[in-house]
Amino acid sequence: MTGNGEPGAWDLIGLSDLDQQVYRRLLLDPGADAGSHAEALACSAAQVRAALDRLVSLGLVRHDSADDGRYQAVDPLAGLAALVRDRRHALDRLEAASYELSRVFAAGLMRTEPRRLFEVVEGRTATASRIYDLLGSARTEVVGIDSPPYVAPSSTHVSDAELGLLRRGVRFRSLYASQVLDEPALVARIQWMVDNGEEARTLPQVPMKLLVVDRETAVVLLAGEETAPETLSVVAARSALTDGLQAIFEQLWSHASPIRFGSGRDGGTVARDPGTNELVDLLTAGMKDESIARHFGVSPRTVRRRIAALLDELDATGRFQAGVRAVQRGLL
Repeated sequence: MTGNGEPGAWDLIGLSDLDQQVYRRLLLDPGADAGSHAEALACSAAQVRAALDRLVSLGLVRHDSADDGRYQAVDPLAGLAALVRDRRHALDRLEAASYELSRVFAAGLMRTEPRRLFEVVEGRTATASRIYDLLGSARTEVVGIDSPPYVAPSSTHVSDAELGLLRRGVRFRSLYASQVLDEPALVARIQWMVDNGEEARTLPQVPMKLLVVDRETAVVLLAGEETAPETLSVVAARSALTDGLQAIFEQLWSHASPIRFGSGRDGGTVARDPGTNELVDLLTAGMKDESIARHFGVSPRTVRRRIAALLDELDATGRFQAGVRAVQRGLL
C-alpha cells in the first residue's frame, strides 16, 4: 500500500513505494539533503540517492550539480501528467498490437487447428451471454441482422450492452426483418436504439440472424425456437467466413429501407409535420397498417385514410411509388 492509499498506483509509472515516499518528502522539504530524507524514512542515504536518480530519469525531479548537487522537484501537475500520458500511449500501442497479434494467432490456427476458429454455443442463456461479452469488446463497429424468434425477448442485458457501445462511439448498424415492425414492444425498442445512435434498416425478409463485431468475430444463430427446442449458435473467429458474412451484410444493407421514425429531417414540400414524416418512414420500412395504427394509437381506418391522403398528395399509386416520390422530394 502506497502513502496515498492506492495499492500499486506508483508501480504503473515505474516507481517503488520508497521512490514515492522520497518524492513526497522532497515536495514537503525541498531544502533537505539525502541524509535528512534517509533519517526520516529510516533507510540509507544510498537508497535515497538511488530513488532520487530514478525520479530524475522520469522527469519528476531535476538534479542541479551547479547548485550544491541539490535535487528540485518538478511541479507534479506537469511531471506526473506527462508520465501518465506516456504510459497511456504505450498501453494504447500495446492494445493495438494485441489485435494484430490476435489476427496472426488466428492465421496460425487456420493452418494447424482450424476447428479452434469456431465455437458452438448451446442454450439461450449461453448465447445471450456470449453476445453480451462480444459487444463489450467492440472497438469500432458492430453490424447485425435481426428477426424473430429472439434469444432473450424479455431481457435488457444485450440492449444495455448495445447502449454502452453507442455511448463509447462504436458504430452500430442493425438490419431488421419487416415482421419485427409488427410487434409494438420491438418497435419501441428499435426507436429507443435509433434515438441513441443506432442506424437501422429493414427488408421484407432476411436470410439469417447475424452479429459481426469489428469485422473479426461473427455469431450466427443456427437453430432457434421455431426449428429446435434449444438455441444453437456458432461463433467464428476472423477468417474467410467472417469476411464473407460481413460482405453479405453490406449487400443486404445497400438494398434495405431506413428506419428513422420521422426524425432527422428539415421537412419538405409534402411532410409538413413530424407525424407525416414518421408515416412516410414506417410505410417505406414495410410496416403493416395495423402495426402503424398501434404505433400512433389510432384505428386502422384512420391510418388507411391518412395513407390514402398521402398517396394522393405524392401523386403515387402505391406504397413503393410513394417511397420513390418521397425520396425525390427530399423526405427520405
